[in-house]
Amino acid sequence: MLLIMVALVAAVSTYGTRLLLKTAIVEERVRLQELVESQASLAVEMGWMAHGGGGAHAEVTTEAIIEHLGRAQREFELKSRSGQFIVARLENGKIRYLLINGRPVPAAVPAVGESSGKADHEALRRALAGESGTLIALDSRGVETLAAYAPMILNRNRFGMVARMDLEEIRAPFTRANLTIFGVGLGLTMFCAFLFLKVSEPLISDLQSSEKSYRDLVEGANNLILRINGQGRITFANSFARAFLAGRDGEIRGRTLMSYFAVSAEGEGLDAVVEVIGGEGRQNEIPVRMADGREGYVSWTVKLIMDQGRPAELLCIGNDATRIHKANQAQKESEERFRGLAKASPVAIIITDIAGNLLYANEKMHEMTKASAVQLAGQGWLNNVYREDRKLVWKHWLERVGPATDKVELRLLSGNGSFIWVLWQVVEMGNTRGKAAGNIHTFTDITGIKEAQLAMSRLTAAIDQAAEMIVMTGLDGLMTYVNPAFEAVSGFSRHEAVGRPPSILASGEQRAEFFDDMWQTITGGEVWKGRIVNRRKNGERYTLESSIGPIRNQSGELIGFVGVGRDITQQLVVESQLRQSQKLESIGELAAGIAHEINTPTQYVTSNLQFLSDSCETYTQTIGRCRELVRFVEEHPDLFPDESFRERAGSVLDEEEMAYLAEDVPNALKESEAGLKRIAEIVRSIKQLAHPGELAKAFHDLNEIVRNAITVSTNEWKYVADMAFEPDDSLAPVFCLKGEVGQVVLNLIVNAAHAIESKLQGSDGQGTISIHTRSEGDFAVLEVSDTGTGMSAEVAAKAFDPFFTTKEVGKGTGQGLAISHNVVVGMHGGRIEIETVEGEGTTFTVRLPFEEPQEA
Repeated sequence: MLLIMVALVAAVSTYGTRLLLKTAIVEERVRLQELVESQASLAVEMGWMAHGGGGAHAEVTTEAIIEHLGRAQREFELKSRSGQFIVARLENGKIRYLLINGRPVPAAVPAVGESSGKADHEALRRALAGESGTLIALDSRGVETLAAYAPMILNRNRFGMVARMDLEEIRAPFTRANLTIFGVGLGLTMFCAFLFLKVSEPLISDLQSSEKSYRDLVEGANNLILRINGQGRITFANSFARAFLAGRDGEIRGRTLMSYFAVSAEGEGLDAVVEVIGGEGRQNEIPVRMADGREGYVSWTVKLIMDQGRPAELLCIGNDATRIHKANQAQKESEERFRGLAKASPVAIIITDIAGNLLYANEKMHEMTKASAVQLAGQGWLNNVYREDRKLVWKHWLERVGPATDKVELRLLSGNGSFIWVLWQVVEMGNTRGKAAGNIHTFTDITGIKEAQLAMSRLTAAIDQAAEMIVMTGLDGLMTYVNPAFEAVSGFSRHEAVGRPPSILASGEQRAEFFDDMWQTITGGEVWKGRIVNRRKNGERYTLESSIGPIRNQSGELIGFVGVGRDITQQLVVESQLRQSQKLESIGELAAGIAHEINTPTQYVTSNLQFLSDSCETYTQTIGRCRELVRFVEEHPDLFPDESFRERAGSVLDEEEMAYLAEDVPNALKESEAGLKRIAEIVRSIKQLAHPGELAKAFHDLNEIVRNAITVSTNEWKYVADMAFEPDDSLAPVFCLKGEVGQVVLNLIVNAAHAIESKLQGSDGQGTISIHTRSEGDFAVLEVSDTGTGMSAEVAAKAFDPFFTTKEVGKGTGQGLAISHNVVVGMHGGRIEIETVEGEGTTFTVRLPFEEPQEA
């Protein structure tokens, strides 16, 4: 029995040693392979950073990378006296060694033929051929060697890396361990046999059974089982704990548990461990550093062993929760990302189950519907769909067959009965088994788009129905759109106009400089306004009141031009007729006044002439009787003996003078009568006088224009008002149409006189008309004030309306102020304003620019 036990111990120790040796060789293969591949990967990454990643390392050479690799290998220890790191490359079919254990190989060392079958040469040959792996073979010394090899590409050049070590170095400790184990086992066997045979065979049996159970429980457990002493150091660790914390061949006994924790605490003793892990009955998930350098998570359960009331030892059982923790963390991060995306999303999102019950609604959904989570719960969210659109939901979602892909426009109620337009889409959501578990609904607010479409349709309809011509062009000046009014006015159809320049309408009346100025204005991004004389398709000319401006895109870039024009040809004719009519009315009124003024002196001159004509006959008869008396005196000297008396009587009448007067006085009277008839003819001519105003503006003295108007209108105001004219003698000339401005002044004076006359009816009093001129910046200012009836606010608001008048029938046509407004504002770019107090009087203020206003 003893020999059998000795043989069994020897066999078990030998078999265990061989098994462990094979396991060690396999693990060493893996370790060397991982080491070589990690070093090769490091070198390749360095090469990529140097040459592919750009930046500050773009000029690092391959030799520099090899040097950095060598430095890293020198600092790294294989923990083997026979181990080597080798880096080589292929030159001219031979293997050139570059590094051995991180130290450069001198260039003088000859290269080795690629065909060499030695272990290190064969490993390098395979690595340079692009292969990676491990092999066991004899090296150049004839020693059996374990070698791991891997290729690496640096700057498009292939290198080989090999890590090798002698197998004898691996076998030696196992041989010694085998002998030791055999000797110890032999001694223990003999001792145990002795005890078993002589003293305590039952006890040994129990101990063996207990030991087996303990080992099976502790060593076979997939948990970390540790015993920690009072200093916080590990006194026992099962195989799972050792593999987890230090690797399969690592040893952790004697080290502090806190050194493996990835959390900070004060100290490393038992109190610090308890503080981090927690007391009994608690399970805390603690991050720890694993054997491979990664961070793992262990859920700990502890049992505190007390000695005399003080903590003496801690039994720790840890469950590897790394995968669960990472899965939970990934799920949590995924949920947080989803919630963050959903919260920040400009699109309303809801998630429902397969029956349509709400599971989730993001903030945008609450914002759009103005509904709370309670109101949206269940199928309550359907209540926020516009009643007429709910059937779309049933048709495109609840009644559909197969996945929903349609995008549907519908309306969502948004509180207070209002609604918003949304683009609704449903995406089916499946579970892990691939079956439908619910739906994701998205609602994109398209209210702005719908409103823009509606506004665009309205704008299109308005443009098409507008009475004004509307033309759009590109930057090249070619027409891209014309509305129906353009076709009606110009005679060109849309087909004939689009693609052609607006010059097809040119009449030739504007010079090239006119259009150059227009083009510079609109290409500069400004709006041009003015009048253009164009030609219709049939050759007729017409006048447009036009406005041309730029068209810009959303970025503010100029993309074209739009012109709006109104045919004012007929309007100009009517305005001309109205001005002519007003002139005729004013001239007629003035002519009546002039006739009145001239007729009065003409009447008494005519009467006096008639009196003189009648008196001439009396004088003639008297002279005849005088002649008879003289002849009687001369013929009867006896009656008149005094000779001197007879001489005086004969010289009383100068016959020559009498003959001259008898001939010329009647002629003078006839000539005077003819002159009076000529005056009457002139008055009648004035009444019929009417002529068009000036055609071109020039600089004129406003004070002179006012004086002339005062003089011409004297008969209108002299019987009802005193005239007070206070001119500004320093006033500069005004660029204007003299006749048109004179007509405005005349209208204002006549209106003032009529207002005073209306106020003074039945009274012998006199009113006052005050006229002032002055300069005010770029404007000449004319003020005409009266002490007449004034106007109410309603009348003042309509004062410039055509055909509006408060005068009695036959006194006015209601065109004077309307034409005055057009002359001041339309023709001269000025302003005319009214200040009035009903019952006290009115002041008209006219502002005319000194120079021609610049077009905007």
